[in-house]
Amino acid sequence: MRASDFLLEDDEPSDQYANIVTVLELVQEKVRSGELSYELPTQFIIRLIQNTGISNFKYTDLIAANEANKSMKNIVKNITLTKISFVKDIGQSVANAQDVTAAAANPEQTVSDMAKSAMKRRQS
Repeated sequence: MRASDFLLEDDEPSDQYANIVTVLELVQEKVRSGELSYELPTQFIIRLIQNTGISNFKYTDLIAANEANKSMKNIVKNITLTKISFVKDIGQSVANAQDVTAAAANPEQTVSDMAKSAMKRRQS
């Protein structure tokens, strides 16, 4: 059974982006779980995307999709002709990873800081 059996056939660019992002998200989950390495051959990813029904998909299309689709930037760290590097964890795709780690360690302080910030904005 192929992924294209589950996806609607449509030539809309937004649908193609959705197929690409879905494939990349599935691969990223395998990377996070440790089933796959965070660096994979580019041709492997292209074949997975082609299996969704985008049969003429190639490397240049992957680069163009990465530039056009913001959600791919949170999944893919780097694309070269030979390999694709995926973001290993959620904190890597966040601009300020130290704030995320601090917030996870002390949620009460985070809520307190958010309340203070809201009050300041309201008073302005």
